[in-house]
Amino acid sequence: MDSPTGEGVHPAAVDANGRPAAPSVVLVGTSFRTAEIGTRERIARRLSEVPEPGLQVGRGKIFECSILETCNRLEVYLACSSPNEVAKSVMTRLDGDGTSSESFYVKTGADAIRHIFRVASGLDSPVLGEEQILQQVREAGKTARTSGQAKSILSSLFDAAYSSGKRIRESYKVSPANRSVSAFALRRALKELGRRPAKVLLIGSGETAKLAALRLKGSAVYLLSGRRDVEARFPNAERISRRRLREVSEKCDLIIAATRHHGYVLTKRDLPEKRRMVVLDLGFPRNVDPSLRDSKFIRLYDLDAVAAWALSLGRRENASAERLVEEETRRFDVWLTASRLTPTLGNIYKWAERIREEETLAALRRLPGLSSHDKTIIEAMSKRLTGKLLSPHATFVKEVGNGEDQSERLLLLESIFRDGGK
Repeated sequence: MDSPTGEGVHPAAVDANGRPAAPSVVLVGTSFRTAEIGTRERIARRLSEVPEPGLQVGRGKIFECSILETCNRLEVYLACSSPNEVAKSVMTRLDGDGTSSESFYVKTGADAIRHIFRVASGLDSPVLGEEQILQQVREAGKTARTSGQAKSILSSLFDAAYSSGKRIRESYKVSPANRSVSAFALRRALKELGRRPAKVLLIGSGETAKLAALRLKGSAVYLLSGRRDVEARFPNAERISRRRLREVSEKCDLIIAATRHHGYVLTKRDLPEKRRMVVLDLGFPRNVDPSLRDSKFIRLYDLDAVAAWALSLGRRENASAERLVEEETRRFDVWLTASRLTPTLGNIYKWAERIREEETLAALRRLPGLSSHDKTIIEAMSKRLTGKLLSPHATFVKEVGNGEDQSERLLLLESIFRDGGK
């Protein structure tokens, strides 16, 4: 059976009965919904510092692993046997000191599949319809595939999530001004300021800073970045060095920091003591020393604050998008379930082929006068018969929506062909 992306499933272990172990999709994650940003930073640091936090593919019960890490979530997807045992092991290792256990969520099977389809569709983002997450899902899938961590199951899952995410987004309309965290955060910051800022400092030159710069037309923009090739991306910004940070910040009403730097790039000593300003910290890990909140002149907002803003607006239930998520989830789950017994289906076809060859040869021996052309016709006829006779059985387990549990249909087929399928 082909996967949605054309690859076959090749389970890497066997169960206690010697049969191929049935891989399940398991998700262990934490996000802005379950953990504050400081906790997410500790978990992310733990993941980077412990290179094998129970995720070593090819050992024990884990067949594949993909990690989705963004500003607002850290999710580990696994294809494994014994999902509950594996999930507990991974969560324990990521938790480290045991203080963050309540920050995790664990989803298995269809729930895990449904979750990544909702994430890719922008339905689980702080800002509904956020565009960056779709590309982040795609990149996470590519990274896991090229490193050999993801194969037929998770590679197919992430590809399906990306494709479905694009389709599902078309079912609900989101204003272009609301499709990124930076755009939403900037709009809120301007509301806090009560005016368009005359001068703005951007720290970082990634996509978030670029999107912010595009929306700051009319303001003088300063740019602090360690990259050398940023002039083309920020044609209207004045680039400054780290040494000018204090001098420039004294002129600005708004500072936006969005880098992947580890450690604070903006602290109390970098800012004037009595200038009122808004500081947006859109970096993960955080770029701005959170103690700046103690200043009565500085209003500091990080990703959690932006998420709280967005969630406070409420959301209408998007029935059409959720319905599409359910359809895509079911489709992938059906494929995965059917793939579990792919070896059985293959063995049934091998058994039938062996019988076909034996009977065809026996028949041809009794017809010695046939020409080569006649023999070819009989050989082709026997192959067509075999294919047509087995086709209903394969369709029986593959089809969707006939009201019967697919797992039970697969087991029934296996029992019918038990003697031949082995």
